[in-house]
Amino acid sequence: MNYHNSKRLIIIVLALVAMVGCKDNNRSSVDSSDGYNQADSIISVIGDERNLTRLIEITDSFERAGDITEVRAIFYKSIAYNIMGQLRTSLNMYYKLAKIDVKELKSKADIDSYIYAYKDYIRLLCNMRRYDRVLREAYNADRKLKAAGYNSFIDHHDIAQMIGECQLYLNQASEAANSFQKSLKSMHARLDVNHEPLDYLECQKNMNAIARSYIHTNRFNEATPWIERQDSLYDAAIKHPHRDSIFIDEMKAEINYSKALLAQAQGRKDDAEQAYALYLSTNMAKQLGSIINSNEYLMLTQRYEEAARNYRELDRFLKERGYKADLEAIGRYMIPKYRANLMAGHRDSALRVASLVAEYYDTAIVRQKINDADLLSTIYDTEGKERQIAEQRAELSQQRLITVVSVMVIFIIFFLVYTIQRRKAYRQLMLANERAEESSRMKTEFIRQISHEVRTPLNLLSGFSQVLSNWDIEINYDEMQDICKKIGENSERITHLMDKMLDLSMVNSDAEIECSDMVCPADVVAQAVKESRIQKAEHLEFQLQLSPEAKSISFITNQRAALKALTQLLDNAIKFTHPLAFKNQKQEAHHARVTLNVSVDQQQVVFVVEDTGIGIPPEQAERIFTAFVQLNEYSEGTGIGLTISRSLIRHMHGDITLDTSYTDGARFVMSLPLS
Repeated sequence: MNYHNSKRLIIIVLALVAMVGCKDNNRSSVDSSDGYNQADSIISVIGDERNLTRLIEITDSFERAGDITEVRAIFYKSIAYNIMGQLRTSLNMYYKLAKIDVKELKSKADIDSYIYAYKDYIRLLCNMRRYDRVLREAYNADRKLKAAGYNSFIDHHDIAQMIGECQLYLNQASEAANSFQKSLKSMHARLDVNHEPLDYLECQKNMNAIARSYIHTNRFNEATPWIERQDSLYDAAIKHPHRDSIFIDEMKAEINYSKALLAQAQGRKDDAEQAYALYLSTNMAKQLGSIINSNEYLMLTQRYEEAARNYRELDRFLKERGYKADLEAIGRYMIPKYRANLMAGHRDSALRVASLVAEYYDTAIVRQKINDADLLSTIYDTEGKERQIAEQRAELSQQRLITVVSVMVIFIIFFLVYTIQRRKAYRQLMLANERAEESSRMKTEFIRQISHEVRTPLNLLSGFSQVLSNWDIEINYDEMQDICKKIGENSERITHLMDKMLDLSMVNSDAEIECSDMVCPADVVAQAVKESRIQKAEHLEFQLQLSPEAKSISFITNQRAALKALTQLLDNAIKFTHPLAFKNQKQEAHHARVTLNVSVDQQQVVFVVEDTGIGIPPEQAERIFTAFVQLNEYSEGTGIGLTISRSLIRHMHGDITLDTSYTDGARFVMSLPLS
């Protein structure tokens, strides 16, 4: 989160009267007077009025008249530019610090201005993620101050925190931990002496920056204690007799936003949403800058639509903050806006942002190089300045060419990927349409088949009921027995059909099948043979082969489901092994055969049903297990028996497959786990 404007204005006032934390930086050569004068008082009044444009004009006037020194003018104007959002202008002001000789600064006002201006300079570089430059400038300032007889610059809690943050992002974790401990020690020293609301706010911000840097580098355990330390500062700020509501609101916002990020990263969704709700309850969260910056959490929680909606205000935010077509704006804001729109499905908006990025990138590279060149020329006044500029211009031209080519390649790849995805989506749509049509056809055929399956026995039952209800018709004993038999058979046929429909509904609902029956494989086989009546089938010879283990062992399964599946396989063998001529024309009819072989190995019980019937083509080996599919549309049945059987067995962690290596008919293999 960025510093609040009111806090910055308070710093201006403090800078004009007594810079906090710089008392130990005095040396014997500094004047007894602190160096502040009437000009500083006037600037202080203008700062209180928040007339920043007037403040800059008055500061320039006082500097030209010699009423304030250059270093104090740099400090006052850079703070004003920061508040106004003119970061690049502020950066150019900080470049002038390199020309100032610290040894010639005699007054406390000048030393304080130099130190605080350098702090803000390093903070700005850190926010711009120029980590190498942060370290270089911090150690340069420390070296200059020590050479002039002042205490360490890099041990101050602000600077130590920013140095540690840069070290962490540069994968120097142990060095970063040492810097953060220096920062914590300096914060404790400050709070031991000063207990004002601003002191709590400043220290809380440093702790929060440390916690956020650990979160962003996926070091969540290290982030936790730094967030917990902030809670104590927040409690102290609330209990302070001169509590500042703006400071408290800012602290609450930053602490809870960091808590939300950490909880989300650790998978604690409820805690994250609770912390984020507390953050949204603050006034700071409603500011435009906070709304844009809080998109980090929205993107992390995949709330892309909200993030995309927030980014609609990005242009106004960038304008207010003074961002132009530079790498900072592209990397921190425009690319995330592109991702938010893309993930939210706003492809047209994403494409527009991508076009702007491509348009701005070349200008941003040129501007960045120019800024770097300006800094180098300010710090290093060498005779080869013209030659360096010429080389930089040549490098910029090369970079421009590379950038243009790169952007063109990116867009070509983008459109190729987009086209491929569209074609792939079209193919998937066509395939889904074909499947839907096939499903519709199969269901229509299923309804037709069901109607036939139900109508046939119902017609028989209806006919027999009419016969029995007609007293004029005489029926002898044998005829009555035959009628009763047919009524029973057709009633049973309808019952079996309804059972199949219920089983199909059950397996399609993914209902659990409880396996708690202790049974012997031989008992399951005996019951299936009985229910299928395969031994009474006159057109075939039935052979049963049981291994010794199948007769002696017991295993845990669902007896009803296993029995139903095995019975279905035997029913299929009876149905499709008649007539024999379909498959084995050279054999005599009495040689039609169905064999049930049951064996046991270390892991499973295997039931093999083998017949010499019409067989199944290998290419249809899986299709026959699809609901409503019948290879012979003239055969009786609904086409769901094998579907139900396989589903039941798979629910019990077994399987039913067709052995395509067998060519004398059909061979089905049903396996069930022993435990």
